[in-house]
Amino acid sequence: MNIELFVQKASNLFVSNRLLRFVVVVLAVAFVFNSIMVYRAVRYQKVVLIPPHMTGTVEFVQGKPTENYVIEIARRVVSLAATYSPPTARKQFDEVLFYYAPEAYPDASRSWYSLASRVEESQVSSVFYIEKYTLKDNSIEVFGDLKQFAGTAVIENASRTYRIEYQIRDGRFEITSFKEKSLTEEGNKKQ
Repeated sequence: MNIELFVQKASNLFVSNRLLRFVVVVLAVAFVFNSIMVYRAVRYQKVVLIPPHMTGTVEFVQGKPTENYVIEIARRVVSLAATYSPPTARKQFDEVLFYYAPEAYPDASRSWYSLASRVEESQVSSVFYIEKYTLKDNSIEVFGDLKQFAGTAVIENASRTYRIEYQIRDGRFEITSFKEKSLTEEGNKKQ
């Protein structure tokens, strides 16, 4: 048996093993790097939507909507809820109810349909002029001037603030609460 041939084959095997280990390490590092980059790409992806009744684009970043989307929806909801006339009130309130979360819908439908009946009976019209939006965590406050008319006579002309509490579920804006913010609430916050 030729010992030189054996030593050469053994050293070739050791070199081959080192080369294979190096290739495995490089592949593992590449796999880890690729996984990190895919995670970052998924985390920072943007979904661009153009919902019906909206004029601009809407972006969700990391599952959260941009301020423009929330303001646009709030503008639409407040316009439907606070600007109405007897012939349009019920239809507009139906559209407002479309935005409600399922768990808040029963109470909201009772109150909105009750208001629609009162508006139709008393022939009251209302106009709300939006002046300012204040975004907070899962709520938005809309400040403006409210004018109510009975026929052609003005029965109320006052500043109002509406507070909309919402949630985003599966990319859908859902109202959990729509209330008029009282002056005592505003006074308590200032003190």
